Amino acid sequence: MDDDAGQKETHQKVTLKTIADHLGLTPGTVSAALNNSAAARSIPEHTKQRILEAARELNYRPNFSARTLRLKRTFTIGVIASQIGDDYGSQVINGIEHYLQQRNFFS
Repeated sequence: MDDDAGQKETHQKVTLKTIADHLGLTPGTVSAALNNSAAARSIPEHTKQRILEAARELNYRPNFSARTLRLKRTFTIGVIASQIGDDYGSQVINGIEHYLQQRNFFS
C-alpha cells in the first residue's frame, strides 16, 4: 500500500479572512494592504510586508466576483459575431485582443 494512499490533500480556498486569522489581523487591514487602498497608508510598512508575504505563502488569489463588485467594473469584453471561425472573424478577435493588450487590460 502506498504511503500517500491514506492521505487526502484538501485545498481550501484562501480568503482575506484566512490571511487575517493567520496573522492575527482584521480582514479589513489585510484587504487595505493587498489593494494598496488609501487606508493602507496608516498600516506600518512591516505589517504590509507580513501581509504580502503571507498572501504569497498561502497562495492567495483575489475573488474575481468580489473585485468586480467593489470596483464596479467587470473587466469583461463582449463580442457579437455571426461566425468567429472564419478568417475575417478570427482577424477581428485578434485585433480586439491586440488593442486590449496594448492598453494593459489583462494586467
